[in-house]
Amino acid sequence: MDKKLIREKFHKQNYKFCKNFNAYKSVLKIINGANLTKKKLNLLLYIPKEKEINLHKYRRFLAKKFNLYTTKMLDNNSLAFTKLRLPLEIKKYKIKESVSKIENVKIDIALIPCLGIDGDFRRIGFGKGYYDRTFFGIDYDLLIIFIQNNDLILKEKICSKLDIRGDFYITPKKIYKRKELK
Repeated sequence: MDKKLIREKFHKQNYKFCKNFNAYKSVLKIINGANLTKKKLNLLLYIPKEKEINLHKYRRFLAKKFNLYTTKMLDNNSLAFTKLRLPLEIKKYKIKESVSKIENVKIDIALIPCLGIDGDFRRIGFGKGYYDRTFFGIDYDLLIIFIQNNDLILKEKICSKLDIRGDFYITPKKIYKRKELK
């Protein structure tokens, strides 16, 4: 199968009912069970587009437990990390970004939107490769959680080794763990 055809198929799926709260509870369940030792972890939280699960609306609750960061697009088609603060500006591809300055920070947990995952638990993204380029260069362990509105899992391995590989995949109905899909 071709990733471009998969993206087209996934974009046609029904996105009407985003179960934001279920996804939020699932994220907390994973993090609480992850045995992470730092007092206040650095959490990368995406700012959702129209059809994505909106965990951003729980940022006040998350900020009590985590240092919140989000992404900022760079000219080299990768991402940098910045503190999650309002106001937000609309940038390239109609993506909202925080106006905060870029920080050199070590992310402990990354929440990343996706269209689905392939048989190797790699992210099928939106086709631009920003997250892939950014996370490919990270040389420390971090917990990567993909989030999507529907269960979109391919049995085939269609992604390349450069595509991000996650630890968990959250949908409104279920939490998938990488080791369980094998």
